[in-house]
Amino acid sequence: MDNEVAGYKYIGQGYSVVPVGKHEGIALNVTTPQDMIKLMKDPAKIKETVIITPGGTTTFVAPILYKKPAGIVTYAGTPESHLGIVGRNFGVAIVMTLNLEGGMNSIPDGTPLLLDCEGKLGRVYIKEEATVPG
Repeated sequence: MDNEVAGYKYIGQGYSVVPVGKHEGIALNVTTPQDMIKLMKDPAKIKETVIITPGGTTTFVAPILYKKPAGIVTYAGTPESHLGIVGRNFGVAIVMTLNLEGGMNSIPDGTPLLLDCEGKLGRVYIKEEATVPG
């Protein structure tokens, strides 16, 4: 399978929850309900944010779905989890159980990402000219 997208570097893949195409945004790690509350206070930021969260059963992420974030990436969970089921209803780009490649073990805040959710597998890319924060 071809993982090349012009202007982007492939960093990994997981399950695509719903086939909604390609979506760009800026990574923000959200690991606690307090992180989510802080993000929800900035509606303009939500639409440009790809939320990075540890698990697919992270119920505290679900309330932001109706505000249409640029995307959500989880390191665990499946499309059959709570977040996957609810996420389908909102048509948000969600990649679950991301398996990072190329020596990466996390995605730092501020990283420009592209989520490719066109099939059953969701692919994640970093914008090539971007420098990864951290």
